[in-house]
Amino acid sequence: MNFIINIKRITIVAVFALTIRAQEVYLRLTDYGGGKINIAVLPFTTKAASDKLFTRLKNIEGIIKNDLEYSLYFNILSDTSLFSNSESQSVYLTGNATPDSIKITIKDFSSKKIIHTQSYKLTKPRETAHKISDDIVAILTGEKGIAQTKIIFSCITNRGKQLAIIDYDGFNFTLLTDKNNYYLFPAWAPDCQRILFSTYARDRLNIYLYKLSNREISLVSSFRGLNFAPCWSPDGSRICLSLTKDGNAEIYILDLDSKKLRRLTHNQAIDTSPTFSPNSREIAFVSDRAGNPQIYIMDIYGSNVRRLTYHGTYNTSPAWSPRGDIIAYVSREKDNTQQIYITDPDDYAPVRLTQNGDNEEPSWSPDGLHIVFSSNRSGQYELYTMNWDGSRPRKLTHDIVANAPDWSPFVK
Repeated sequence: MNFIINIKRITIVAVFALTIRAQEVYLRLTDYGGGKINIAVLPFTTKAASDKLFTRLKNIEGIIKNDLEYSLYFNILSDTSLFSNSESQSVYLTGNATPDSIKITIKDFSSKKIIHTQSYKLTKPRETAHKISDDIVAILTGEKGIAQTKIIFSCITNRGKQLAIIDYDGFNFTLLTDKNNYYLFPAWAPDCQRILFSTYARDRLNIYLYKLSNREISLVSSFRGLNFAPCWSPDGSRICLSLTKDGNAEIYILDLDSKKLRRLTHNQAIDTSPTFSPNSREIAFVSDRAGNPQIYIMDIYGSNVRRLTYHGTYNTSPAWSPRGDIIAYVSREKDNTQQIYITDPDDYAPVRLTQNGDNEEPSWSPDGLHIVFSSNRSGQYELYTMNWDGSRPRKLTHDIVANAPDWSPFVK
């Protein structure tokens, strides 16, 4: 089920009732209220007679247009002549470049007043374009842009399962590991500089920390049995994880500084796949305590447990939206396919987002407006993104068997 997003998603209850609060997705700045902003990216210019620079500018133009369109905040128009019949706020973007830098100017169409102007270096054109896009989003909407974010995931190579990273739009694929091993369950730290993951060491599955700055790997959890499914608290001081050290899989919280471990679940069922709420007060997780896997929610002390999902007999992989209003998860259908759903954590109302193939392991963009997931709809598991309502799926990886994606926080 798809919904038209031209208003801010604050509560999923309103979404499901089709009574979303007007004017709440787009634009905190009152000067630009009233729905999506019309924006025209005019052809960038340069006085330098260089085919290389001209090609670079056309590429930057294209990246910026794609970034802004994907953000959901803008209508991208080809020319300012299309503004005349629109009641929405309209702005246009110009760029003037030298071989080393580009000056971007944003102007209001009606008043012709300059809203913002800034120069950027052209040392890394794709990174520059993403930075420009995020600045435009921030200036015109008051929201943070996601064009500079990245996605971590596991992919199959001839040396096992490795950790890899790509830009949010699928470019700049980079392997982070290359040893003969299986690197699983990657999870971004809130500081965007560290990654948790699980891998095998001798007879057990341990949790490690990967530092992007120097590719240093350090041990985090190596209790007897399995150490897996780690997730970060929003402040980065603790992790929630699953351990089998006491027999069956239970959920624990580990303080990273004190190394103090606190057990949250106590039963004979399998409890796993924890995910913190954005306010750190609750944790969603998977348990088969009712006879089959379902999604539950508890507070961070392990009390006040309540079951969230009741439709279907197999629901897993909860992912709490950064906005706190939606939980995405995976449900096994009657035809045995795996499909991604979203639901309100306070008022049960599931909505199916995917239709084709098996779709698994949802992870939210930091703005809460997009989801990355793995799907075999092309014949093998690869990564895709879609809008939070299931619309506009986009394939990210090509000819790479990929799964377990995790979308990074905002770049700081």
